[in-house]
Amino acid sequence: MGVLFDLAEKYDVDMYELGYLKHYENRFDTIRYDVKKVLEIGVETGCSHRMWLEYFPNATIYGFDIFNEEDRSGYCDIFREKMKDNPYLNRSVLFKGNQQDVNDLNRFVTLHGKDFDLIIDDGGHTMRQMQTTLTVLLDAVKSGGQYVIEDLHTCSGQWKSLYGFEVIEPGDTLTTDIINDIETNYNNIQKTSYINEEQMKYIRDNIESCKLETGNTSYKDYIWPTLLSFMEKK
Repeated sequence: MGVLFDLAEKYDVDMYELGYLKHYENRFDTIRYDVKKVLEIGVETGCSHRMWLEYFPNATIYGFDIFNEEDRSGYCDIFREKMKDNPYLNRSVLFKGNQQDVNDLNRFVTLHGKDFDLIIDDGGHTMRQMQTTLTVLLDAVKSGGQYVIEDLHTCSGQWKSLYGFEVIEPGDTLTTDIINDIETNYNNIQKTSYINEEQMKYIRDNIESCKLETGNTSYKDYIWPTLLSFMEKK
């Protein structure tokens, strides 16, 4: 276990439990001082935001979240309290937006540019949110950078029974099916309500490699494999 594991424990980051950290360390441990721009979608109380600030000491860490004061169980207040004395605050940039709103995603890119070394989608985890975000923000990743989608186990039918809300709407194509399609270079493009043919062609033409990785977690005494995907930009 390396530096990232220590920081995850320090900041109480749930990726430690989800088994994701080893996959990030395998890809970034030797180059973490070279990373300049990181975007994480889904900030909540800022645990992972603070972890990334310390893990990538030369990077600006951007946080994208709806930051709804009335509907986030006090997350905004907790985040502000934890960040107020953070020594890396000058490298933290927050953006309020809805990840399933193309206008908000484009507004972020217009304001903060492209050339991201790493974009992490740890947002709402619905098929609409994951796929809409991918169509806009993959273009913001620099060549050789990584686009990561976390918690792809939401594509299983167990999510609603565990967490009480639905992430798969009738007629949705599972994001895991799309990623498997990209990973295997299969020519029969999956039909999806949120990615048109032109956008899918861009995704397929601009991903150098795609890898699904697994971890494990437990919730309400139930243990199941967790899933995330790393996509390297050409």
